[in-house]
Amino acid sequence: MTGYPSSEFPMTNNNKLSTADNKLSTAEKIGFGMGDAACGIVYSSVTMFLTYFYTDIYGISAAAVGVMFLVTRVLDAVIDPMIGLLADRTRTRWGHFRPWLIWFAVPYAVIAVLTYTTPDLAGTGKLVYAYITYTLLMMFYTFINIPYCSLGGVITTDEKDRLSAQSYRFTISSAAGLLVSVGTLWLVDWIGRGDKQLGYQGTMAIMGVLAVIMLVFCFFTTQERINPQVDQGQNVWDDVKNLLSNDQWRIVAVITFFSSMAGVMRGAATLYYATYLMIGPEHSGAAGTAMKSAFITTSVVGTIIGAMLAGYFAKRYRSLSLFKNINLLLVITGVVLFLVPPTWLAVVFPLYFLIGFFHQMYQPFKWNMMANAADYGEWKTGRRITGLSFSGNLFALKLGMAVAGALVGFALGWFGYVAGSPTQTSLATTGIIGLLSIGPSLSYLILYWLTRFYKLDDKTMTQIQADLARRHATPQPATEQDDGVNPHLTPRGAA
Repeated sequence: MTGYPSSEFPMTNNNKLSTADNKLSTAEKIGFGMGDAACGIVYSSVTMFLTYFYTDIYGISAAAVGVMFLVTRVLDAVIDPMIGLLADRTRTRWGHFRPWLIWFAVPYAVIAVLTYTTPDLAGTGKLVYAYITYTLLMMFYTFINIPYCSLGGVITTDEKDRLSAQSYRFTISSAAGLLVSVGTLWLVDWIGRGDKQLGYQGTMAIMGVLAVIMLVFCFFTTQERINPQVDQGQNVWDDVKNLLSNDQWRIVAVITFFSSMAGVMRGAATLYYATYLMIGPEHSGAAGTAMKSAFITTSVVGTIIGAMLAGYFAKRYRSLSLFKNINLLLVITGVVLFLVPPTWLAVVFPLYFLIGFFHQMYQPFKWNMMANAADYGEWKTGRRITGLSFSGNLFALKLGMAVAGALVGFALGWFGYVAGSPTQTSLATTGIIGLLSIGPSLSYLILYWLTRFYKLDDKTMTQIQADLARRHATPQPATEQDDGVNPHLTPRGAA
């Protein structure tokens, strides 16, 4: 991938902020990672357990769950850009984005517990309660996650340090996912003492407290170094038009959509696969819990190692090539998993480890693509709209969650899955295997193809950031706008 002609990106000597001010300490990288770990505790519980909880614990039909996920996640996704616009315009002495972590930490934890609470209601009442609590959970997740993700675009301008922070982020977030995968089913059994409804509620209470602690830690250890310079009186539609005119942001948004689909679809199918195909639902005691926890944990351990090694490989290979080839490996691994009988544990476990390993390895690159797209947007238009840029990508992520969650629910119903039945039909069995393997593989294949349209390779970004550093050091005088773009900030060769 050649990127844009190098003549459009003037190199300068003034290509950095003050080195001391711009460099991230290890403590700040850890603190930044803690923010995603707080989000990941709930996100992991949703992707790993919530579909199963609704169908097998709370007694809602799979089809109804599918419709609910589609409706609530689409509604939640719609508000993402609004939160991004609001975050960009937030002015406090702590910055634009960090205060949101404190403001909504406790409400986020409380609603997480309520989502896994099972009041004694009739069928319709259960569904209404699930709609309300799940919608609120996703809203509070949005209030925290959009400013948090935007924070990753303003903590430094150093490309390698930013990628390093993303690597820390996904390593720590994966460790939080490990906590969820290892601890959830055991805590459910220990707290519930046979009452799984109580067990899930108590488990989420523990997770909620941990999430609050992590968000507070993130707030106090991070710093915003780049000021988006958004005028609170600026017409929001101008920002939206600037965002939509960013061709690289559009590509990253589509990449985010299909990446989200792959992860959510596989995560939602995992517990069904382990419960009904690997061991059978009749093994519901300690041995069954151990097997299911071990299977889920295998993938999460893979994600931790993958995130840790992402930075290592990024120093030796081109990020874009890594992203492309990792997705191809995920396609192949998923197809092999589909062909292997679920009872071949000695083969299934390593394959599931590899899927987690590869999926998480490319996450730092994907999120760095988002930050790069925001830089490119500023370079192209002269306006930095970090919050809107990241919230737009989270809109795509939520939309991917909505479609994947709905597909899982609809597919389970269509394939004839019967909750709690010790035996499932061959069609239901094939459907569960496909949701775990082939469905995500199709998304990874699309991601592999989409990389051909992403132009912001390492060389191009070095040139863009050098140009931005020059502009920040020598602010241009206000000039008359031409089609919404400051002519002094128009890329060379683009006028």
